[in-house]
Amino acid sequence: MAAKNLFYENMLLEVYDHRKQVYGKSIIREVNDDNLAIGVPMKKNEQVALQEGATYNFRAVLDDGLYYFMSEVLGTESSGHVMLYIISRPQQVQRRQRRNYFRVPCALEARYLEISGDGSRSAPEEWLQAETALVINLSGGGLMLVTGRELPVGTVLLLRLSLQSKNEKKEVQVKGKILRVHPLKMGRARRYRYGVQFFDLNEKDRDKIIRYIFTILRERLR
Repeated sequence: MAAKNLFYENMLLEVYDHRKQVYGKSIIREVNDDNLAIGVPMKKNEQVALQEGATYNFRAVLDDGLYYFMSEVLGTESSGHVMLYIISRPQQVQRRQRRNYFRVPCALEARYLEISGDGSRSAPEEWLQAETALVINLSGGGLMLVTGRELPVGTVLLLRLSLQSKNEKKEVQVKGKILRVHPLKMGRARRYRYGVQFFDLNEKDRDKIIRYIFTILRERLR
């Protein structure tokens, strides 16, 4: 497919390092007619060096799919004290449907209530009795929840998530079902890690979650 309007500043990119067989994360800093300027790719806080004149496989992770393309590294330039790679701007990209939502590690506060199996919502006053928990990773399709309370697989939860970044804070209410549980030992305390899958999530709230994920990813790359 044509790539004319695909790219934009602050767009997340991943570049494949064929030597280590891993993807390094980067971000587009400038979009020009013939090239793109990207930040130095990172993998687990280590730089992924690109060779001038070499061609690499890239992918862009967007809400509606994964976009793959090949670009040549044309050179480097400096923007202030930051080094940028200049890569050729592709004319064609290949789109692939996403099977799973992108999942990001985080540390978010959540409050939750147990609700009936059909997902019926609780009365507002019941939130006074809500439990608190920690969300340790998040995607558009679910999350990983840590709490000291033991809950069986299949439990349906109503959760209020506090999505806080450097510039804003939003609250989203979602319904989720516990699909798996892993007991944790933290000193004398006992904790439980729950894999929770969202259901009946409207697209507006899912979009808020996905936008939040990409916001904190951009913040971590700066």
